[in-house]
Amino acid sequence: MNQETGNINTTGHEINDSYQMVEGDEALNALCRQWQERDFLAMDTEFIRTSTFYPQVGLIQVNAGSLENYLIDPLTISDWTLFSELMRDEGIIKIFHSCSEDLQVFMASMNLVPYPVFDTQIAAALLDEGFGMSYQNLVKVHLDIELPKGETRSDWLQRPLDERQLHYAALDVACLPLIYKAQENALATQGRLSWHAEECRLLIEIYEREMTGNFSDYYLNMRGAWQLSSRQLGLLKQLAEWRENRARDRDKPRNWIIRDKSLMEIARQFPEDLNQLGRIEEISRNFLRHEGQQVLDMVQEAREIPEDALPLELPRPLDGRSKNRLKRGQGFVEAKAAELGLPMEMLSRKRWLVELLQSMLETERSSGAENTGSIVVPTEFSGWRHALLFPGLTEVMK
Repeated sequence: MNQETGNINTTGHEINDSYQMVEGDEALNALCRQWQERDFLAMDTEFIRTSTFYPQVGLIQVNAGSLENYLIDPLTISDWTLFSELMRDEGIIKIFHSCSEDLQVFMASMNLVPYPVFDTQIAAALLDEGFGMSYQNLVKVHLDIELPKGETRSDWLQRPLDERQLHYAALDVACLPLIYKAQENALATQGRLSWHAEECRLLIEIYEREMTGNFSDYYLNMRGAWQLSSRQLGLLKQLAEWRENRARDRDKPRNWIIRDKSLMEIARQFPEDLNQLGRIEEISRNFLRHEGQQVLDMVQEAREIPEDALPLELPRPLDGRSKNRLKRGQGFVEAKAAELGLPMEMLSRKRWLVELLQSMLETERSSGAENTGSIVVPTEFSGWRHALLFPGLTEVMK
């Protein structure tokens, strides 16, 4: 392991930005044996994702609760067995800041999702320190330290990495243990530690579902899909799932395969041959040559789907009266958030309220306004949010 030393002096704290480079299986495995005894590992990743579907990991940073920062060079590692075991060890908390992209890195490179996770960005929101707070701002709030921002868009796959990159990477984990301990204590004092654990677990479940390879519901979030008939949605569902698998197999961004807009037009038009398919905007000759017949096969399959197997039509956008009901729900959430000292976005997003209202509207159409028992509550409103918001939220949105 190569070692570099240094520190940052401020009026608040002294943070050590020294680091040890970890290269090769032997060096990593030796550290993994040491880390098995730790209660937590503060972690970050650096990666590139400009022309690929999956993030290409260039560096993994670890601070095990001491002044030492370890920078693992994944390009020199062939055996991740012990490290993967640590990532799955439920007795070791993995601390990240805004962990979504980091979880994608682990999912893509090691086929795992680290667990359990403590996310300092989620903790900051639950403590009303700020919603979506950047790492630099969080460090400033907690430690009164100004961190550099200059290497965010560096090429982390180049070798050798330069000193500025390496010290920047070390600082990304150097501050996390101190912040984690302060936030954990504050969450426990406010009775919100279980809320944080629930939020992190829900986030991890998203990526665990990703690993199952079931992409059959990806069409649901495509803009304008509500305009399509059930049969058109049946085709869109097939197309979206096909594109997802194609992008992953080729390791290319989704839009490099075909754009959402083009998928929507194929679903609208049900083209009968390559000429009709080729007249759809942004369908290239190259796409027609390599993918065209497969798309036409899906079109034919969609024509033959039995009526009772077609997807349900999607809810239409809210009308004026329904928008007023939504506003009442937003007002209720805003008042509750102020009462709790939470950012409104942490308590509820507009999308969740829209989903809840659409479920209420569907229940009213089928069962009557007084039947609230069959309302489908969005998953995000389960757990701690449900206890705080229901039944008041559904009452005010009637």
